Amino acid sequence: MFFARSRSGYLTSILAATVLLSGCSTLTEQQTHTVSGQALYRERITLPPASSLEVKVQDVSRADAPAEVLATLIRGDLAAPPYAFSFKIPADQLQPGHRYSVRATISHQDQLLFTTDQHYPVLASGDDTNLMLVMKRVASEQARASLQNTYWKLTHVNGTPVQVAEGEREPHLILKQGDRVQGYSGCNQFMGQFSQTATQLSFGPIAGTMRACMPSLDYERPFLQLMQGQVDWSVEGETLKLHNPDNNISARFKAVYLQ
Repeated sequence: MFFARSRSGYLTSILAATVLLSGCSTLTEQQTHTVSGQALYRERITLPPASSLEVKVQDVSRADAPAEVLATLIRGDLAAPPYAFSFKIPADQLQPGHRYSVRATISHQDQLLFTTDQHYPVLASGDDTNLMLVMKRVASEQARASLQNTYWKLTHVNGTPVQVAEGEREPHLILKQGDRVQGYSGCNQFMGQFSQTATQLSFGPIAGTMRACMPSLDYERPFLQLMQGQVDWSVEGETLKLHNPDNNISARFKAVYLQ
């Protein structure tokens, strides 16, 4: 009788383990969502050397903020289209009720050449493994981002790239139409007033929070010092360049599309 009970218990354990492993296998399969397809443009032109393709899967739920990027693919050495892309998106990155899309661009030396001009929704329902993203050529007069009402992401300070830890908020600058400036320095929010000429920005007093973040950020102090007095500005494509001649601080920003 003891042997029979042990054997029964042993078989029960095997069956339970089999069911558990089967469940784990199903769970593993459900832990990622595949987003894949091809990006192309229909114009019969040759891209300049060193052009690059960028494809992003984004959370576009917030209308007043830049899209949150879930995954990015950057590809150089572009021959003729189409260009294949594929992402594995972890299920735990997705939020109930949020909207997601995929976007493709081709750039050359910070100059936007092609971009998708329509919304390509993904990660809602159905199959996202055979997408066809059609990019449209950007006219030269449209490729230059607007100084005002653009979310400018800080990328360089005094020639040094700005490194943002994963999951941290990125430093940025927004010059509102009119005379208001606001942004985030990497640790503190700030706001103030500005005026504009064809080549210069004049900043008034800048107010902000006074948090002390640890570890300290090398770029925060010069970023805030940059916005003191008059600053030379220029926009080339999607890049904003600022230089303060009084303290010799310079910075570069990249335009980020608000969704």
